[in-house]
Amino acid sequence: MARYGIFVDLNRCTGCMTCVIACKEENLTPPKVWWERILEVESEPKNRIVYFRLSCMHCDDAPCIPACPEQAIFRNQDGIVLIDDEKCRGHGECVKACPYGVIDINPDETYFQGEKLPYESTPDPYQVHPTGKASKCTLCVHRIEQGKEPACVAACPSKVMVFGDLDDPKSPIQSKLPGSVQLLAAQNTQSKVSYKIPDDLVKEIEQKIIDNPHMDR
Repeated sequence: MARYGIFVDLNRCTGCMTCVIACKEENLTPPKVWWERILEVESEPKNRIVYFRLSCMHCDDAPCIPACPEQAIFRNQDGIVLIDDEKCRGHGECVKACPYGVIDINPDETYFQGEKLPYESTPDPYQVHPTGKASKCTLCVHRIEQGKEPACVAACPSKVMVFGDLDDPKSPIQSKLPGSVQLLAAQNTQSKVSYKIPDDLVKEIEQKIIDNPHMDR
């Protein structure tokens, strides 16, 4: 079986938000729910602004899994961390447990009042997000099953992200991993998302995640 991950080169990211829009369009997440975020760090000493993608890290040792009292969070055969809507009761323990702040509880809100638009009337199963349930990035598992990349990876105009099998030496992601880092590595989550970070800004980026993970730029 594969063990999928993403490499993110922050030297290439311009903060254009295309990945955020692609995620919204693909998964039709509710208002105020962002499975993909772009945060920014401004460093005066290094005279630069760095934009970085933040989403579920699909950790090999994901703290959200044991935190769920309903055992609604699981890792599939490809190492992708998913949430079972039928089991989830929206306790929010997973939200508290995630050090990256990337799990949301679906609100009782819609983008439009009244008659549903065509795309809302006949959504695909992965586009249905029950109110009061926890939700997060699924790594577009429905696309992976079709042999496609996650929507955010495919849409990025700057080719910031490389998707692949972390256990396959022939996967394109392998050549990108040397020198990359995992964010909040001290949490020992064994994240499957790694980053190339410029100008030794790891600490500043990690502090941004800790202080402000929910898209307030």
